[in-house]
Amino acid sequence: MKRSEALRNAEAALHQAGFQVSRRCAARDSCFDFAARKEERLIFVKAFSDIREVSRCDASDIRMVSKCFSSFSLFVSDEREGEILRDDTVYSRYGVYIVTSRTLEDIVLRGALPLVKAIPGGYSVKIDGGKIRARRHELGLSIGKLAEMVGVSRRSLYGYERNMARASVSAAYRLEEVLGVPLVKTIDIFDASPMTSAVGSSSPSGCGNIRNRFLRSVLSKLAKFELNVSAVSRAPFDFAADCPHAEFKIVGGVFGKKERRVGERVEEIISLSGIVEAKPLLVGKQGMTTSGDAAFLSYDELNRIANRKELTALL
Repeated sequence: MKRSEALRNAEAALHQAGFQVSRRCAARDSCFDFAARKEERLIFVKAFSDIREVSRCDASDIRMVSKCFSSFSLFVSDEREGEILRDDTVYSRYGVYIVTSRTLEDIVLRGALPLVKAIPGGYSVKIDGGKIRARRHELGLSIGKLAEMVGVSRRSLYGYERNMARASVSAAYRLEEVLGVPLVKTIDIFDASPMTSAVGSSSPSGCGNIRNRFLRSVLSKLAKFELNVSAVSRAPFDFAADCPHAEFKIVGGVFGKKERRVGERVEEIISLSGIVEAKPLLVGKQGMTTSGDAAFLSYDELNRIANRKELTALL
């Protein structure tokens, strides 16, 4: 499946499920294609034609954006090196979950959560250890006897019962068959993440390591207003900020004199601000025309603002 088709399918499924979906982010390179919200659930989504196209940078940047807004990140793809990925299965790469278009539809439209997780070398499921132990005692089976009947080691069964180990799909099926009860737990991709220490940090960055001098100077000015400012990599907006003692966030775009596709990026920032429930703020080296949905300040105007109260009054 082409990336464009996977992207359309993801947008359509979320729309149909009652999510608000932002404009696509295409004005410049972005680590996500769109954001979507339904009530308190906010996700950033990017589609790929092949799972192998997901880079460490893609994952790190989308996790950083998600952390800024206490949200979830998700990749959608249907192939890996020409082979079709399995539905009802959750994959992961560099700490971000990946599902097929059909799996996403099943989750958001039918409430059918996936059961299987792809792991190096195969597939596994998480089983309810307490139910195994209770049913084993009910049937009067020892660990050794049940392990023999299922065809796994005592050590493996011990790990299953104490929720210390995942089971292969075949072992879980045999356990359910022998014990006569459902055991496999579903995977809620919006409830937890596959992040591990191996995937690197996803902490939002400050302004010390920003190469763009104009952006760095804008963020330094905002930080003086005691805003908690985070620079954002590869997104339509350049920063996100928490405003202490006020119940809103700010998403901001910083525009240089030579920037292209300004109008598109402004519209994307405004659209995203509505989804993430933040106030849009645009700062440029010179004046620019924007819609009434976003506050615009030239750098000189920003410098004349004395305190946070003055700034937030403009938003």
